[in-house]
Amino acid sequence: MKKTVFLIVVSLLTLAAAPAWSKTSTFDGKGMITSVDPLYGRVTIKHRAIKGFAGDEETEFFVARPDVLKGFTPRDLVNFSITETNGDVKIEKLEKTGVAEPEEKAGMGRVVQDVLVGTGEVAKTVTKPITPAHDVVSGTFDAATNVTGPVLQESDDKAKQDF
Repeated sequence: MKKTVFLIVVSLLTLAAAPAWSKTSTFDGKGMITSVDPLYGRVTIKHRAIKGFAGDEETEFFVARPDVLKGFTPRDLVNFSITETNGDVKIEKLEKTGVAEPEEKAGMGRVVQDVLVGTGEVAKTVTKPITPAHDVVSGTFDAATNVTGPVLQESDDKAKQDF
C-alpha cells in the first residue's frame, strides 16, 4: 500500500512539475520546395495558406528527423504536416505529390514572340520596294556632276528620251 501511495504521489508531482501551458498543435499544408538543407535539417517551402498557422508565403522549416528530407529536391510539390509544441515548429511528415515546371519555360513564349517580331521587322526592310536602278544612277550622277538635272528639267521630250 505504501508503494502504491508513493507511486501516486510521484505521478502527481510529475504532472504538477510539467508546465501547464504545454500545448501541441498540428497543421497540414501544401506547397513547393524551394530549397533543401539536409546538413542543418531545414527545408524552405513556398506554400498556400495554412489555416491557423500562416498565409500564402515562403517559409523555412526545421524537420523533426533528418530522414524526413531524404529524396527531396527543389521544385518538388509536397503535402506536409507541421507540429508546433510550445512555439517549436517542426515538419513531421513530408510527402511528394509531383514536380513543378521550371520557371524558364514560362518565359519561353515571350522569347519566341520576340524572335518572330524581330524576324518580321527584318523581313519588312528586305522586302521594301527597291528603287529602280536608273533613279539611283541618275540621282548619283546628278549629285556628282549637276548635269542630269538641267537635262531632265527641259521641256523637250526628245532631250529626255535621248538622255
